[in-house]
Amino acid sequence: MNCCGQKRQSLQFTSANDTDIHETENENNLTTSDQKPVYFRYTGDGELQVKGVFNITYTFSSYRPQVLIHPADVSVMRGYASLVEVKET
Repeated sequence: MNCCGQKRQSLQFTSANDTDIHETENENNLTTSDQKPVYFRYTGDGELQVKGVFNITYTFSSYRPQVLIHPADVSVMRGYASLVEVKET
């Protein structure tokens, strides 16, 4: 048996009715149905290209400083100091 098969067998699954897991998901907003696209604004000079988790390439520049980001890529964008999340008001 290969190593992946051993790891798969060693996983322990809990039921969907497990309240501890369910409460944690709601507290951390981990459900994808609640996620929305977010705008990020570029504060740097020149051009910045960032590749998201689904290989979407976002291009920021002084000419196009604000870009709408897919919900799955928000955490990637937060890793760049020159990108600022635009909060809804």
